[in-house]
Amino acid sequence: MPLSEALQRIADEWNAPMDIDPAATEGLTAKPVVDARSERDAVDQATRGLPVAVQISDDGRIAIINELVVIARLNEAEDNVLVRGATSSSRLGQSLREQPRNTQVISSKLLERQQAQTLTEALANAGGVVANTATVQGGVSFSVRGFDSNGAVNGLPSASSSTFAAGTTLPLANIERIEVLKGPDAILLGSDNLGGTINIVTKKPYAEERLHVTAETGSFGLARGTIDANQSLTRDDRLSARVIATAATADRNFGGYRGNEDYLFAPSVRYKNAKSDIIVSATLGNQLFGVVPFTVMNRVTGEPYDIPDGQPLIGGKDQGVQIETTQFNAEISQEITDWLSVVARGQHQTINFALRQYSPFAILDNNGLLLVSSSGTRQTSENDTVDAFGRISFDTGAVSHKIVAGMTVVDSKVRAIYAGDGGLFPYNFLNPPATLRPLARNYNLSFDLDSTQYGYYGQYLIGFGPVHLVAGVRHNNTTITSAVSGGTPVENETNATTPNYGAVVDLTDHFSLFGSLAFGYVPVTTLDRSGNTLPDIRSRNAEIGVKWDLFDERVLLNASWFNIRQTNLLDRDPVDPRFQISVPGQQGEGIDINVSGRPFRGLTVSAAYTRTNYKFLEPSNTLGNTVNGQPRDVYNVYASYERKIADRMKAGIGASVSGRSSSAIDRLDLYRIPAATFANLNGFLSIGDLDINVGVRNLFDAENFNPTRSINYVPLGEPRTWRLTVGYRFF
Repeated sequence: MPLSEALQRIADEWNAPMDIDPAATEGLTAKPVVDARSERDAVDQATRGLPVAVQISDDGRIAIINELVVIARLNEAEDNVLVRGATSSSRLGQSLREQPRNTQVISSKLLERQQAQTLTEALANAGGVVANTATVQGGVSFSVRGFDSNGAVNGLPSASSSTFAAGTTLPLANIERIEVLKGPDAILLGSDNLGGTINIVTKKPYAEERLHVTAETGSFGLARGTIDANQSLTRDDRLSARVIATAATADRNFGGYRGNEDYLFAPSVRYKNAKSDIIVSATLGNQLFGVVPFTVMNRVTGEPYDIPDGQPLIGGKDQGVQIETTQFNAEISQEITDWLSVVARGQHQTINFALRQYSPFAILDNNGLLLVSSSGTRQTSENDTVDAFGRISFDTGAVSHKIVAGMTVVDSKVRAIYAGDGGLFPYNFLNPPATLRPLARNYNLSFDLDSTQYGYYGQYLIGFGPVHLVAGVRHNNTTITSAVSGGTPVENETNATTPNYGAVVDLTDHFSLFGSLAFGYVPVTTLDRSGNTLPDIRSRNAEIGVKWDLFDERVLLNASWFNIRQTNLLDRDPVDPRFQISVPGQQGEGIDINVSGRPFRGLTVSAAYTRTNYKFLEPSNTLGNTVNGQPRDVYNVYASYERKIADRMKAGIGASVSGRSSSAIDRLDLYRIPAATFANLNGFLSIGDLDINVGVRNLFDAENFNPTRSINYVPLGEPRTWRLTVGYRFF
C-alpha cells in the first residue's frame, strides 16, 4: 500500500489529525502494521526504515516530512583555537564548558600554526602540565598538578610503553585536539591519573572532499611530508573515509644523537545519520627517536656541566628508542529513543618498544666519573579496552535529569626483555677512554606483568534553572599478575570505590561558577619487609572557579583555585632499603587560569598560567622537605594576527612566550634546575590554496634545562632552530 494512503488510514482509524508532506511520501510503500498500540506506534511501524522523518508537536500532532539529513562535519578543533563541542571525556554528553572542572583544549589548528611536532611541544601550551624527558630509560611522560599521569586516547585508558605515557608517541598529524583535564578522574579512567588527565582525541572522517599535502624542512636536516585525504563514499554523504599518512626524517637531533624518524598510516571510516555515529579507525606507526640530549650536575658548583654543542655526553650518534604502534579503535553512538542513548567503544593497542643507549646511573666523584649502564630493553605492551554505557535524559517539570550507567574492561599485558650482557661500568666524560664498552645485544632476562580491570560506574546530572549538580561513583576490581624470568607468577587483587561530585551555577548566560570534589587512586601491590601489602595511593582534589564567555562567546576564560592532596606515597625503608614503606603524601595548592579564542577579527589568543605550592604532608630526613621535579609556576602566552592583503591572499604573524620557574632536583633541595623562558615566532602567508609558514623556535637562543629528579640526568632544552612548512589544498 502506498505510504500516503496507509498514513491517512491510520489517522482516520485513530481519529488523530496528521500532517503528511506529499513530497516526502511520494513513491514510497508502507511497511506492515501489526497490533499497533497507538497512532504513534502505527506510524512508526508503517515508516520503519523509510527515508522520512516523524515529528511530534507539543500538542501531540504527528507530522511526516522529508528525512532530516545529518552528516559528519569537520571538527571545530581543526578550524578553530576555541573548542566548545561535546567531548569523549564526558559520558554525560557535556562540553568542556559545561563540566564542573578546569579544562583546557589544545586544538590541532593551534598546533598547526605553531608548527608543533611532538606532544612535548604541544603541551607547552598547557598550564599545570610538566613533561618529563629526564629518564635513563629513554622515555617521555608527563605530570598534571604534580602527579604522573598515564593519559587516555579517545577517552579510553591505554597501554604505556616503558616510561612513555599513553599517547605521548602519537604523531601530531593524526591528533584532532588535546584535552587537558585538571584534577583526578577515576570516574573516566579508573586507576592512576591522580592529578589529572591528558585525553588525546584522534581525527575523524567527515562528509567533504579534501586533499591536503604539506612538506616541511628545518634545522638538522629535518624533512617531513604529510597527506590528509578525506572523501564522502555515498551519494547521501552518510559514509565517509579519511586517510592520514606522514613520513619524516632528520640527520641528527640538536644533541648529536640520531635524527628522529616518524612514519604514520592512519585510515578511518565513519557512518553518521540523525541517530547513529559509527567510527572505525586504525593507527599504524613506526617512530625512531634519538636520545633526549642531556648533561649532569656539577656537585661542586651546583650547576649543570657545559658540554660541546651537538656532541653526545657518552658514546656516539646511534643511540635512542624505537616504538612501533598498532592501534585499532571502534566507537558506536546510537540514539535509541529521544530519551535513551547507548555508546560502546573499543580499543586494541600493541606497542613494541626497544631502547639502546648509555645511561648514567650515578655520579661517582666531582671530576667527571660516572657509573654508566650499557644495558637495553625490549618491551611489548598489549592493551584491550571496552567501554559501554547507556545515557537516559528526561525532564520532570522544570527539572532536567541525565543518568549514566556503564562498565569498562581493560586487559593489559606487558612483556619486557632485558639485556643479559649489559652492565654497569665507570666512565669519565671529562676524560673519556679510548674505547667504550659496546651496548648490549643479548636479551634473555624477562619480566611479565598482566593486569585486568573491571570498572562499574554511574553518574547523575540534575539541573533546575541555572543550577546543575552532578555526582558519580565507580567501583574498580583490578587483578595484577607478575613474573620474573620464568619464575612463579605472583597475583594480587585490589578493589576500590571512588566518588566524584560537582556543581555549575550559571549566574548569567555567559558567566558560571563551578566547584568539584574529585578522587583518584593507584592500586599498590608492593609488599613491605613483613610481607604485608602496602596501602593504595589515593588523591582528593577540591576546586572552585569561574567560566566566563567573553567577546560574544568568541573567547572562553577558565580560572580556579584548587587543593590537591595525596594520602600517602611509597618511600625507601630505612631499616631494609630492599623494601618500601608507606609515608604521608604530598599536597599542591594553587591557581589555574587559561583563556583561548578570537576576540577580534584576525586575532587569535591562547594563554595559560598555573602557580602551585607543593609540600610534603610530613617532611622527614629520609623523605626530604621539597617536592622535586615540579616548578611552582608554569606559563604560556600565544597570540597571532592574520589579515587579508589581497584577493585570496592573507598574511599573519604569531608569537609565543612560555616558561617555568626553577624546580628542585632532589627532595632536600640541594640542587635546582634554573628558571627558563623562551620565545617562538611564526610568519604565515596564504595565497589561494597555498599555505606557507616560517617559524623560529627559541628565538633568542636562551639556554634552558628541563625539569628532572636526578642530578645524573639533566635534559637539555632545544637551542634556536628554524622550520618551514608549505601546504597545498588540492580540493
